[in-house]
Amino acid sequence: MKNTLDVTLADGSTVRVQTTLEDRLAFELAVRKNKSWGKLEDNTLKMQPYLAWNALHRQGLTTLTWAEFTTGASAALDVSVPDDDAEDDDADLEVAGVGKDTPTAPSTSSPWHSHENTAAPHGSGEANPALS
Repeated sequence: MKNTLDVTLADGSTVRVQTTLEDRLAFELAVRKNKSWGKLEDNTLKMQPYLAWNALHRQGLTTLTWAEFTTGASAALDVSVPDDDAEDDDADLEVAGVGKDTPTAPSTSSPWHSHENTAAPHGSGEANPALS
């Protein structure tokens, strides 16, 4: 499932949460409000934990503050993308029966292929002798 995160809480239990646009917008707002965090692009390590915390909070699965969720004895141990979400997103773009064995060399009937056979080697200043 897209936009899911696995959160390992301080007690060792794991909770899977679905993040939403609301969580991402909340992160952006938090970065803007907390000037000491720096710019949005400087907070990539903070983003996943914040999205997880906000999703947990929004869904009523935690009452911890952000500070409690990230520091001290109550801090989450880990936030990660589930293995089933880590799959290649391009896999769904493959056409059935075409993917693995699709040739990667240029087609012999393509205009580009015929151009390669008639052009002189780059910088040689002479015609291709194989075609004379």
